Amino acid sequence: MQFRTLENLLPETLSSLFNAAFADYFVSIQLTPEALQQKMYSEAISLKQSVGAFANDKPVGFIFHAIRGNKTKRAYNAGTGVIPEFRGKHATARMYKFILPRLQKAGVEELELEVMKQNEAAIKSYTSVGFCIENELHCFKGFPTNSVQKNNFLVEEYQGAFQTPETFWDWQPTWQHTTQTIEKLSTYKTWVIHHQNKLVGYLSANPGSGRIAQFSVEKTHRRSGIGTALFTHFAGVCKNEPAVINVADSSGATQQFLQALGLHHFLTQYKMKLKL
Repeated sequence: MQFRTLENLLPETLSSLFNAAFADYFVSIQLTPEALQQKMYSEAISLKQSVGAFANDKPVGFIFHAIRGNKTKRAYNAGTGVIPEFRGKHATARMYKFILPRLQKAGVEELELEVMKQNEAAIKSYTSVGFCIENELHCFKGFPTNSVQKNNFLVEEYQGAFQTPETFWDWQPTWQHTTQTIEKLSTYKTWVIHHQNKLVGYLSANPGSGRIAQFSVEKTHRRSGIGTALFTHFAGVCKNEPAVINVADSSGATQQFLQALGLHHFLTQYKMKLKL
């Protein structure tokens, strides 16, 4: 295998490679060239800092890296894949051996990724490169079964540019669900609840896919049904089963809320980091 960066590959070639690598994955993922380009744009993927494995000039593996930060740059593994016939040849570790010096030269100080807990082969590969498990991330889906009366709270779709109230947060969203990512996606909308003209809760999500990127309630207004009202409203306007991906609340309070609401846990991931 040979290794080089990906900036000279067409979107059609990259999406075909991505789909071939993920066709038999734990969760099948397929992307059109347009969807992949949207992913690259919203997540800040740099093909110059991404790497591919090639056999006879044919791409057989890849690692997409997204880059953010000015003084302190971080890189995010936005996707790693190897087509089935080239697995078992340490392709991921070899791609990292190629790209890590280039990332370091570009000023990247830290890399992060998410990997499914049951994907032992991938975890072993990342660990061999130097990644360490930082924490667990929990994923939930389902329709709320615990609802509130509609008259209790007025849920409104926010119009205009939403200023994310990070002071509401108890934990940080992962890369795909940061404000920097979702504000670039026209498919995401935000619903809010106000109390005495003050924002007390919000939920940002994609009603087409059901994916909920962010939600939070101002700390002094919790346990009053605001979060439940937001989820219940969203469940009524989304076209697919609502899903909350990568909950990183170390206290477990968010996980307890989601389960009490009626959503069920379906996946655990590890967040892993590597410092250069």
